Amino acid sequence: MSTPACGHAEPVAGRFCSHLMADDDAEHHVRFTGQGTEHDLLCADCADAGASAETLRTVCATCMRERLGRVFDSLGVIGGPEVLSRPTALRFEHREHTLPALAGTSLLALAPFVQQSRPSWLVVDASGGLLRIDLEGGALIRLGTLSAEDVQLSAPLALHVSPCGRFAAVVNVTGRRGVVMALASGAVTMRLDRGGYHEEHCVFSVAFFRDGSRTRVVHATAWNRLDVSDPATGELLTPRDLPPRERDKPAPPHYLDYFHCGLTVSPDGAWLVDDGWVWQPVGVLRSFSLRRWLHENVWESEDGPSLKELRACGYFWDAPRCFVGERILAAWGFGVDEEQMVDAVMLYDVESGKLLRWFAGPPRGALAFDGRFLFASAKGHGTSVWDLETGERLHQAPELLPTAWHPAARCFLTVLGDGVLRESRLLA
Repeated sequence: MSTPACGHAEPVAGRFCSHLMADDDAEHHVRFTGQGTEHDLLCADCADAGASAETLRTVCATCMRERLGRVFDSLGVIGGPEVLSRPTALRFEHREHTLPALAGTSLLALAPFVQQSRPSWLVVDASGGLLRIDLEGGALIRLGTLSAEDVQLSAPLALHVSPCGRFAAVVNVTGRRGVVMALASGAVTMRLDRGGYHEEHCVFSVAFFRDGSRTRVVHATAWNRLDVSDPATGELLTPRDLPPRERDKPAPPHYLDYFHCGLTVSPDGAWLVDDGWVWQPVGVLRSFSLRRWLHENVWESEDGPSLKELRACGYFWDAPRCFVGERILAAWGFGVDEEQMVDAVMLYDVESGKLLRWFAGPPRGALAFDGRFLFASAKGHGTSVWDLETGERLHQAPELLPTAWHPAARCFLTVLGDGVLRESRLLA
């Protein structure tokens, strides 16, 4: 292994122009070579002049990551990475279901029952009805009704179902309110309120997870505070007192200057990913241990030892993301600024906080993982299938833009309207 010019005993990960090597404060362009994801970092003068190989110096992954992570030092992107593809026999099989009871009504939110292998779904209809749909049997069961006190039906909704299948949370996506409901009775067991401070810029923070045999719900209770509660009773499980920050005085211990946004829980319920932002604004993708938070340190979500910052991006948060392993998160977008993001998927280890690798190509849209392949669904692109190991695109279905993904049944569902729903499954 040759030692990079930066002098660190790590493999070469890229190149800087000599001016960046000499000036730690210089701003940079990212220039792709067109060979895979290979890229150089160039100062403004070298980018204008077209830096030659003689003026470039090799650097390690640590140096490259540190420089790329400087949100306000990026001047732009030159060229683009190579998108790899491989022909396969993969294809999607579609099956349509007509439910006359849904004709004439719109579906405001939809989510899978993830504990069932059959394609069972929950939906919220235009009247506020919470319904369960079993496509195999064609059954439509009303579980409860949402009122104006619960959520604003005229604003976008999000629906979340607990892993045990006993609870659902319905929230206004960029509003301040929501509820948790017991599906067996349709009763509201918790009312959620995250406050009214810039909530319009943040996806509502709520997610269910399993802590041993118990189901828990993590939810925002203020712009900069998350809590965990028992969804059956509403009991608060992370009580802590934090005095407000006073003007012109140092922040109190554990004070968090961070807007919580969309949450993603690891498959085993051990880790939480929060795609929020801080003033500038800069999106900051964070992860921390749910186990430590509940059982060891009530301040874990503020400044605990397991807390890691995976990346920072100017004006960019609540990006597409999903877990592709117990500890590996796939997050869309290469770059450090919303206007300079490159179509790509970044793979992070949420425990160490390290970027493992990345590949180019997946467009900005919903991400899903079936245990083998990564799916990317985006308007104008349809749904593409990607090999996580090689970063190759294996198939693209331009006509498939699904509404939701069922991880247990491994199928997409598309709401076609007038009571017609379409399942789509990947076949070899």
